[in-house]
Amino acid sequence: MPIDPAEGNASPDMDDRIRDFWDRHGGPGSRQSQAGDTVHGVSGWSEVYAADGYTLRCEWAQVGDRHSMKFVETPPQT
Repeated sequence: MPIDPAEGNASPDMDDRIRDFWDRHGGPGSRQSQAGDTVHGVSGWSEVYAADGYTLRCEWAQVGDRHSMKFVETPPQT
């Protein structure tokens, strides 16, 4: 299955992180990935979902030449 990371996410290992996440959580979930800009072209987020209900969220930002990304796994809501 091709991975469709959010536009603007420039992490060279993002695909690897998503594959690892899905490998550990039973594959892709039925929900479609989502993404959005917090501030257009400056910061944003993306989420992918796993079959067991976990969410992998990436929050990214760019300030000048500096880029940062933060990945957080969230368990299913009960």
